[in-house]
Amino acid sequence: MALNLTNITVEKIKALMNDTGCEESEAKMALEFMGGNFNKAIAYVGMLLKFITAYKAKINIKNENIFGLIHIITNNRNLDLLRFSTVMSYNPVIYEQDIKVDWFSFEKEIYSYRLLNGVIENYTKTIDIKLREFVSGNLKDNKILTIQDVKNTIETFFSGNDITVEIVAQELTLREYRKLPDYFPEEFPKETVSGEYSSAIELETVIFEDSAGKKIEDLCNGDKVLAKITDSRDIAHYIGHLIGAKKEQNMIPMPAEVLNIEKKDNDYLVKLKYADLIFGVSHIEHGRVLKILDTRDTMTWNSKLLPFLAR
Repeated sequence: MALNLTNITVEKIKALMNDTGCEESEAKMALEFMGGNFNKAIAYVGMLLKFITAYKAKINIKNENIFGLIHIITNNRNLDLLRFSTVMSYNPVIYEQDIKVDWFSFEKEIYSYRLLNGVIENYTKTIDIKLREFVSGNLKDNKILTIQDVKNTIETFFSGNDITVEIVAQELTLREYRKLPDYFPEEFPKETVSGEYSSAIELETVIFEDSAGKKIEDLCNGDKVLAKITDSRDIAHYIGHLIGAKKEQNMIPMPAEVLNIEKKDNDYLVKLKYADLIFGVSHIEHGRVLKILDTRDTMTWNSKLLPFLAR
């Protein structure tokens, strides 16, 4: 069948390629087959081109009594690792997670579980880096082609441990992958949460000031400050809801522990901890006086006095 150039334009072909991720020849074929109808061509391509796969797994490392969730999304055309996230915990509630939910709900649950008691922060970070590299390497070597390949890859990585792995796969078109469920408020753009959030999450914050407080030069690791998340990204609003830093549509101040202070020229870069793997980063000018809710010294003395006060 010859192309009907009246109904099929270069713009339509390019738009279909951008919207679905298909090749030019595939876009032309779909538009030709559907008589130039763009929406029908999208549906047609969608039926044919499910080349993105989301693997959702839960793991029980029995000999260590560790439970985890692993999320892997691959592009099977160019063998790229699109997304990767994990959580490892001593809390068995993680293993009750339904892995048959849609890929974004599963990823959302991983971030939620990172906030629960029992999460193993350092181990999660290690797995997030090393297993990601292991999966990516196997993917590039064409060793991951099926759901069983992914299961074998995970079991190989954790070899030497007594483990149980349950895994399901969800096939997606590029259009389906780009389109997120309605988890964010309507006023925020629904953009795909990128891979930068797959391990520790750092959010821009502002630390409140108080003339009766503590100078930035005297701030110590372990001090507790009052800070507000100012990060405008979608993930920041989502995390804000999770940790109680957002009320209705507004971010609200909440306590955060000082983890690290780095001097840069006349400014200071202060890293805060809100929860396991959830951090705040604030830039403070030289000479600022910050509001302190508690200090490392106070907390140390309190811990020393508690045994005596309890008598």
